Amino acid sequence: MKWFSIFGKPVGLVAATILIAVRTTQADESVAVSSSPVELAPITITASPSPKSTWNTPASVTVTEGRQLDKQRGQSVMSAIQDQPGVNMIDEGPTVVKPIIRGLNSQDIVIVEDGIRSESLQWGNEHAPEIDPLGSDRIEVMRGPNSLLYGSDALGGVIAISHPDLPNAHTGDGPLRGKIASQVNSVNNSVGENLEVSGAEGDWGYRGNISQTQAGNYRTPEQGSVPNTGNEEASGNGTVGVRKDWGSLSVDYGHFSKRVELQNVDPPGWPSVPLDDLEYQTLKHDHASIHSTVNIDPTKLDITLGYDWLNRQEFDQPQAPDNPPTLHWTQANYNADVKAHLPPMGPLQGTLGVSGVRRVEQSLGTEHLTPPKNSNGYAGYLVEDATAGKFDFTFGVRGDQNQYHVSGDPLVGAGILDVNGNPHPGVAAQTLNYSAISGAVGGVYHITDPLAFAVNVGRGYRNPTPFELFAFGVHEGSNEFLVGNPNLSPETSINTDVSVRWSSERIKAEFGVFRNYIHNFMYATFTGQVLDATSGQILPDAASCPPGDDCGLPVVSQTQANATISGVDGAVSVAVTDWLTLRTVYNLVRGYNDSNDATLPSDYLPHVPADNLLTGGEVHTKSMGAVKNPYFGADLRLTAAHDRVGPEEVPTAGYGLVDLHTGGEFIVMNNRITLDAGVNNLLDKGYIDFNSIVKQANIQNPGRNVYMKVSVPFGS
Repeated sequence: MKWFSIFGKPVGLVAATILIAVRTTQADESVAVSSSPVELAPITITASPSPKSTWNTPASVTVTEGRQLDKQRGQSVMSAIQDQPGVNMIDEGPTVVKPIIRGLNSQDIVIVEDGIRSESLQWGNEHAPEIDPLGSDRIEVMRGPNSLLYGSDALGGVIAISHPDLPNAHTGDGPLRGKIASQVNSVNNSVGENLEVSGAEGDWGYRGNISQTQAGNYRTPEQGSVPNTGNEEASGNGTVGVRKDWGSLSVDYGHFSKRVELQNVDPPGWPSVPLDDLEYQTLKHDHASIHSTVNIDPTKLDITLGYDWLNRQEFDQPQAPDNPPTLHWTQANYNADVKAHLPPMGPLQGTLGVSGVRRVEQSLGTEHLTPPKNSNGYAGYLVEDATAGKFDFTFGVRGDQNQYHVSGDPLVGAGILDVNGNPHPGVAAQTLNYSAISGAVGGVYHITDPLAFAVNVGRGYRNPTPFELFAFGVHEGSNEFLVGNPNLSPETSINTDVSVRWSSERIKAEFGVFRNYIHNFMYATFTGQVLDATSGQILPDAASCPPGDDCGLPVVSQTQANATISGVDGAVSVAVTDWLTLRTVYNLVRGYNDSNDATLPSDYLPHVPADNLLTGGEVHTKSMGAVKNPYFGADLRLTAAHDRVGPEEVPTAGYGLVDLHTGGEFIVMNNRITLDAGVNNLLDKGYIDFNSIVKQANIQNPGRNVYMKVSVPFGS
């Protein structure tokens, strides 16, 4: 006899959990669920070793999937989650978009693609996730540290991006189905297409997609078109797998390729400085994995083997035979994770896991910003879930050991003189060792059927990267001269997260308060020094620059301070009637330098976003003539002025934006075609967001954007 737990949660339906005792090889069961105007609690695979309702998870998690993801999908994979509580963005136009979770970004958050860490955020603000925005099927955001499951770097949170599940012939999937999707955007004349096919036969299933996007320069309300901000992108992903009585096995491979132009002129920028930067980057990213589940009574093993390879080249002018890349960097990552889902012991349901990672980094360009390095890491963890009446508990512990083998490299800083006129000595060969203990404990108390109270306390950690330890040179992407700090210590954090949740047929809401104390928080700070590119020497300040020399690059150095990041975020959706839904999302974050060190230039941490509020409504119905599930909505985005600036950051004024969106579905030859359209920044408001990469150069964010998206399914 086997027991199955069936979760049903299509958008607009109330979730159902049913236990079925199967005593034969085949069983039929009818499931009836009631409708709801708002989407209720989905299942998370990010915040727990096993699938679990977000309603019962102490950590704060949101999931974007299905039709909701189609509506919110944009030119960057991160665009689809920009309206989630606790989430903000660092951006350079509509295609270079990098996430911030509760005030933390880059190395302090982890992005996972199909269960494998995607290593593309470490190098600077313009290093956005290298993941196709058109092929994803599900995006989860976990706010708060999750070093327990993901190891180093997950201090701020985790973003898990997934492609569609493999079809299953035993549940009615046919040998071929698919869809063709396309989107166009007016603000940069972008056009993107995605072709997806999948099918199943017997125990086997397959799926795959290919996509491409081309975009020109984006337009601002007052400055017009910003030159050198276009991009070209092509990617593909495929999976094949088999399901048997013993479990399942699947093999996945994906490739991402992008050429992106970046306009990073020196301050004070436009209009006193012409927008004539010709810099661009080429990005190639391969991603592969093997996933297997093995049923070994009374337990089940989840095995994941992963490979992630990045190849990044930066050019300071258009490519030519005599113009090799200024910076050329590669990184290969090999991952392994084995989880054993242990049999229940009373109220406890445990998961025991071990993981390992190997990274190999190389600097290959004419200039070396960092030395070559390889590293090895090993970890073991135990997570336990328990249910007692109205309480759901989760607790766990993890131990990590990491070792860096850094190669000697005399090319790092070659030809550069320090502020005292001495040449940089390069980087000596060395071995660095790091170890950490992390963990989490939390619980959910279900006060009544729709109301719950959750508390989660987690300890996270992050090791410094070679980029932070040893960088010494010009980084074209950020338009800065970077100086590493070999004396950096690992970050450790204690985060407390308290939230109140309400989930009923008419109201879905969650409001959270968090405090994240980080010991030895690492961040980059402007020193006040500048690089004299003419002589190759670092000068104490811009006033020391000889007449006629090029001294436009500021010197940015890595430093550490104890820090506290705290705030409030939340979201509420209310179905006022069956045809009208209202929603509000609010974010407030504060980040402070707690070290009381007079040598550090600011009491505030960099990149902490401005307070912001989204409020809007949507009118919808089941049908309107030939149109199924039509909707029309409007949003008002309010962002406050921000003067709590980090070192050398520029304060920004507040602004308000109006967005409109509409769409519906059409039945053609038994296939459901979806059409979505809208206008972002309807009033063509000129503004500069606090976390715009190019705000130092006084370049505005994109103006009015009219978009249209269509998806045409086909097959069985």
